[in-house]
Amino acid sequence: MKFVLIYVIVLLALLANEVLSKPRKKKEKNVCENKALTDGKQRPEGSCSKTIQGIIPSSDKMTSSLIISPKNGAVLDSNKPFNVEVVIHNLETGFFSDPETQYYLEPQTVNSNGLVKGHSHVTIQKIDGLNPPNAKNFEFFEGLNKKAKAGHLVVKVVSKNGTPGLPAGKYRICTMSSSFTHQPLLMPVAKRGAQDDCIRITVKECEEKEKKEEKKKEKGGKKRTLMAI
Repeated sequence: MKFVLIYVIVLLALLANEVLSKPRKKKEKNVCENKALTDGKQRPEGSCSKTIQGIIPSSDKMTSSLIISPKNGAVLDSNKPFNVEVVIHNLETGFFSDPETQYYLEPQTVNSNGLVKGHSHVTIQKIDGLNPPNAKNFEFFEGLNKKAKAGHLVVKVVSKNGTPGLPAGKYRICTMSSSFTHQPLLMPVAKRGAQDDCIRITVKECEEKEKKEEKKKEKGGKKRTLMAI
C-alpha cells in the first residue's frame, strides 16, 4: 500500500512539473477593442481592420514602377494637357474593387505566376521648398484600374477644376501601387527597391516661358552683331 501511495505521489509530482514547465500561451490582444471596424467604406476618422494580410509574393516577383513621362525635372506650360506614363513590372493590373464599398476588405492575392493582383494610381501634389506636402491635399489623383499594355499605363492630367494640365507651380508626381481592395502592396523582404516612383516637375506660365525665349534670342542676336563688327 505504501509503495502504491509513493508511486501516485511521484506520478502527480511529475505531471505537475510537466504542466508548469509548458510555456503558457499569451492571450492575444484585441487591438480592435472599442474601435470602429473597417467595413468597406473609406473612413477619414480612422478604423481598425481585421482583414488578414494575405499572400506575399517571392522576392523574384516584387513590384517595381517607373514614371517615364514627363521626365524628372521637366518644365511644362501651365494649363496645357499632358499625360503621365508609367511602366510597372511584376503586378497583374486591372484588379480594382469598388473603393466605396470594398475598401481594405480582402487579403492580398497573387495569380498563378506569383504576381500580386492589383492596380496603381497617379497622384500629383504641389510642393513648397523643403516642406513635405500635406497628404490630404492634391492637385490630381486617378486610379489606374485598367489592365496595363505591355506593362505601360497612361493617364491624362486634368486639374481639379476641370482645366487641362496644371496651374503654374512646382509639383511632385508619384505612383501608388495597391492590391485589389486598395491596401498598399506587401513585399517579402524589408531591404529592397521601392515599388513606386516619384518625379518632380515645374509648371510655368506660358508668357514667362515666351519672355525667356525672347531674351535668349535677343542675346543671340547681340552676340552675332558684335562678332560681325
